[in-house]
Amino acid sequence: MSGEIQGAWFKAILGSMTAAASRFPTHQRTINGMRDDTWYAWEDYVHIMRELHKSLGDRAVEAIAQRSGMRTLPLARARGFDSVEKVFGDFDSVLRSLVKGLPSTDSARTVAFMPLAAELESGSRLPAPLLLGTFRGFLMGFGKIVTEAKTTPRMGMQRYSLKWM
Repeated sequence: MSGEIQGAWFKAILGSMTAAASRFPTHQRTINGMRDDTWYAWEDYVHIMRELHKSLGDRAVEAIAQRSGMRTLPLARARGFDSVEKVFGDFDSVLRSLVKGLPSTDSARTVAFMPLAAELESGSRLPAPLLLGTFRGFLMGFGKIVTEAKTTPRMGMQRYSLKWM
């Protein structure tokens, strides 16, 4: 088994995307039937997310992920990640607390953290705009103004650079 993601997280992110595009009624019905406190297959999340990204495009996925990140921050806070330092100081720990058995290739690790900036790296199968939007949403959820957010390919990985004030 490659991991499980809690229904609340699955629904918050993908439910927002399927609701934004009426082209996915089957996915919407599936997501509507999920329970917040139940765990679902990580592979299903990755598959649906990649399908939605292909249809919606980078900008839409990043914007929806940003809003979803702000709304789902309480899930991370409930697990003790209640500050920017705790979230971005070790982002891999945040993901592993939200996804049981997360494949190491799908994680995002913190490369550098400073009081007003962070660099993360990931080889995740999830679309880069999803991760970038989620990072931005978490920062905004902490009341930060994101002044820079970019993704740069680097040796088969994606490097995410974030600055805020």
